[in-house]
Amino acid sequence: MTTDPPKGVFPLGDLWLWPGFAVTRPAYSQLIVADVHLGKAASFRAQGVPVPDQVTEESLERLSGLIRVSQSSSLIVLGDLVHDRMALSGLLPIWERWREQHPRLELKLIVGNHDRKAGRSAIERQLPGLQVHEENLLDQGLLMAHESDDLIDGRAPANAPVRGLCGHEHPVVLMPDALRAKRIRRPCFYLDHHQILHLPAFGSFTGGHPVSLAQCKRLFIDMVDAVKELSPLALDRGQRRYR
Repeated sequence: MTTDPPKGVFPLGDLWLWPGFAVTRPAYSQLIVADVHLGKAASFRAQGVPVPDQVTEESLERLSGLIRVSQSSSLIVLGDLVHDRMALSGLLPIWERWREQHPRLELKLIVGNHDRKAGRSAIERQLPGLQVHEENLLDQGLLMAHESDDLIDGRAPANAPVRGLCGHEHPVVLMPDALRAKRIRRPCFYLDHHQILHLPAFGSFTGGHPVSLAQCKRLFIDMVDAVKELSPLALDRGQRRYR
């Protein structure tokens, strides 16, 4: 493992923020993502909503690419690996083919609200090989949970650059586009005032929710080929021009 992050990857303490909506901890060979929502397209189709096929496969292919390029031996999902119980239908063969590509990969899931809709026993049956954690996880001094409210409990050092990681919100920001005189949406990571880092949704069919800039102590935008830090105050001033 190299000591410097690859081009486009933003270092934040011992964490690396990757374009493509992921975090790694190189010292521990960990890849961390949130809100994958496997099977969401299948769930929508089962309810009569026409959506594209191959969304689950595309998300897993992107995970494979990040596993390889980051040389990670462990994958931690901060909740909502699957969308709901209907999403599990037909997922087993897709999952098994993907697992064959990464037979030694350690897999941990912190249960999120959508995972609970599917049910733990159903997830463990359809997605074998997962270590499932019902509560938040303390790993090598870093707290991890699906929702940020589960992390404000003081178990990590209060002065740590990043005290914990979470998902759930699917954060995006509205970026001013001067050429088109409008705003564009980009997924983002943000560090809140409790030193908790919120991850963007990893899944290809998940949508996003604009983050309140007042919540952001630091803000990191996924610009497709790089993660770049932007001042929340500067972004707020830029947004005002297009309101």
